Amino acid sequence: MPPKETPKRAALRERLLNIAEKEVSEGGIVALRARDLATEAGCAVGAIYTVFGDLGDIAVAVNRRTMDQITDTMTKAVAGLDREPPEDVLISLAQAYVDYAQNEGPRWRTLFAVGLPQSDDMPGFFDALDPISALFASPMEKIHPAHTPRKLDRNARTLFAAIHGLVVLGQEPRISAIEKSDLNRAVSALVSATVDSGSHL
Repeated sequence: MPPKETPKRAALRERLLNIAEKEVSEGGIVALRARDLATEAGCAVGAIYTVFGDLGDIAVAVNRRTMDQITDTMTKAVAGLDREPPEDVLISLAQAYVDYAQNEGPRWRTLFAVGLPQSDDMPGFFDALDPISALFASPMEKIHPAHTPRKLDRNARTLFAAIHGLVVLGQEPRISAIEKSDLNRAVSALVSATVDSGSHL
């Protein structure tokens, strides 16, 4: 376990995390190397482990920033759409997720390769997904106002999972089930089909 945080260690942690975020954004998890981090941060390799347990902890910290970035991207995509049909809002959310995955491929893949393990003071992936689930649940509630919050959350998570699955298939060259250029159409069709079927996911 890393020693107790001090201002100096907090500054080093922030510096290392910013560098790691840049490296993951450019090259994914394979770009995260202790020696490169230390060189860029101007510290000894051993100093890294005074603020992080290991490189895996750094990757998880970057992933938490990625999760926040995805949520922010999707939130901005539907800002001002309160009066639009809820199906259009859902499609905008889905397409914003597609765009993020395509524009930030290395860090998006790192998020799902490493994950977000739960700790004493940080939520695991299921709970960290709450803000994204809420974004989907809001327009879904307008479609089905009688649904309970639990059902709305469940349906929102299922819809997100289905959208994510399409994006994975479109981004994975070894599978190539869906062409990248067709992803926006595919997720839009998925959302429309879900709405038309009554959202019984």
